[in-house]
Amino acid sequence: MKNRLEMMEKGPVAKSILTLALPTMLGMVVQMIYNMTDTYFIGQTRDPYLVAGISLVMPLFFVIQGIGNVFAVGAASLISRQLGAKQFEDARRTNAVSFYTTLILGGVMTLLLMIFKNPLMSLIGASPVTYQPADDYFSIISLFAIPMVLVITLGGQLRSEGATIQSTIGTAIGLCINIVLDPIFILTLNMKAAGAAWATIIGACCSVLYYILYYVRKKSVLSISPRYFKPSRRIYSETLKIGGPAALSQIVMSAASILNNNVAASFGDIMVAGVGVFMRVGTLCLMLLLGLTTGYQPFAGYNYGAKHYQRLKSGIKVTALMATGLACAFAVLFLTVGDQMIRFFIDNTPTVEAGTLLLHALCASMPFVGLQLTLMVTFQALGKSVSAMIITLGRQCLFYVPLVLILPRVFGLNGFAFAQPIADILTTIIAVLLSLSLFKHLRTLTDGQTQPVPENPAD
Repeated sequence: MKNRLEMMEKGPVAKSILTLALPTMLGMVVQMIYNMTDTYFIGQTRDPYLVAGISLVMPLFFVIQGIGNVFAVGAASLISRQLGAKQFEDARRTNAVSFYTTLILGGVMTLLLMIFKNPLMSLIGASPVTYQPADDYFSIISLFAIPMVLVITLGGQLRSEGATIQSTIGTAIGLCINIVLDPIFILTLNMKAAGAAWATIIGACCSVLYYILYYVRKKSVLSISPRYFKPSRRIYSETLKIGGPAALSQIVMSAASILNNNVAASFGDIMVAGVGVFMRVGTLCLMLLLGLTTGYQPFAGYNYGAKHYQRLKSGIKVTALMATGLACAFAVLFLTVGDQMIRFFIDNTPTVEAGTLLLHALCASMPFVGLQLTLMVTFQALGKSVSAMIITLGRQCLFYVPLVLILPRVFGLNGFAFAQPIADILTTIIAVLLSLSLFKHLRTLTDGQTQPVPENPAD
C-alpha cells in the first residue's frame, strides 16, 4: 500500500497513470466480456427476439450501477483525497460506511423492483414476443440486487487506494464463472434468458466474496469492519456530492436506454435486437476509456489532496492525450471490421445491418469522447460535483433526449443512428468550456499563490 501511495505522489506522471490505469482497463475489458457473454450465448440460439428481450432489461443494470456508483465514485473520490492528506482513519471510516450503506440500499432496491415489476416491464417496451425472456431475466436479477450493487461499490473502493490489480482480479473471477455457466445454463439445460441471469448472479456473488476476503485478510489500508461503521453527515454529503451526479447519470442513462429502445421499436423488434448487439460492441471502446480515466482518478484525487497542482495538471494532459488516441484507434477498427464484430454475436442479416449502421455512426464522435471523459473524471476527483454532473448528464439527457426524439422524425433511421454522436460532440464542447476556469486557477496555484481552487461558476 505504501508503494502505491508513493507512486501516486512521486512517480513519473505517465508511468504512474498507466500503472493505475492498465489493471483498471483490463478490469473494464473483463466487465465488458462479462456483459457480452450473455448476449453471445443467447445469440447462439439465433433467436433475435430472445436477444431483444434481454436487451430491453439492460436499463436495469444502469440503475444498479447507479446505486453502486454513489459509493464506487463518490466515496472513492473522498477516500483518495483523505489518503492524500494522510487521514487514514477517516478513509477507513468512509470505506466502512459506504460498504454497509450499499448493503442496505441493495435490499431496498430488490424490494422496489419486485413490487413494481409489472409496470416496469411495460415501461421498458416489452412486446408480446419479447415479454417472456425479458420477464425471466428481470425477475432473477432483481432478486439479487445486493451482490450486483456490492460488486460495483467494492471494486471502486479498492481502486480508490490504488489497488487496481486486486479490483480487476475480483471482476475476472466473476467473468470466468459466468463464461463457464452460460453455455451450460443457456444451451445445454435450455434455460435461455433465465440461465443467462443465473450465470451472471453466481459470478457476481463470487466476485463479492473475493473482495470481502481481501478486506478480512487485512491486505488493505482500508476496512469494512463494523467498528468503523460510524455514519456522519460529512461522509454522506461528500460522497453524494460526487457520487450523486454519477448515480443520477446512470439512472438517466437507464431512462435514455428505455427511450432509445422504444424509439428503436418503432422501426421493428429487429432494430431493438440490433441496438442490443451494438451496445455490446460499441461499449468496447467506452469501457476501455472509462478504465483509463478511472485509473487516473485516484492519481488526480490524491495529488489534489496533497496540493501537488502542477503534477495534477500534467496528469490531466497525459490522460486526455492517451484517451483521445485510443478512441481514434477504435474508430478506425469499427469502420473497417464493425460488421464482422456485430455478426460475431448473432448471424442474422437484418440484425447485423441495423447494428453496423449504429456502430459506424458512433465513429463520428469518438475523437471527442476521450477528452470528455478525462474532464468529467477530473471534476469528480476534485469534488466539483455540479460540473461533473453537467458533463455526465449532457450526453444522456440534456442533448440526447431531444435529439433522439426529433432527428428520427426528420431523418428516419439515420437520424436515430446519429443522435448519440451529436450529443457526445456537444457535451465535449460544454466540458471544455467548464474546464477553462479550473485550469486558470490551477495555474495560479502552481505559480505560488495560496488561495484555494474555487468552484466553477456552476458549482
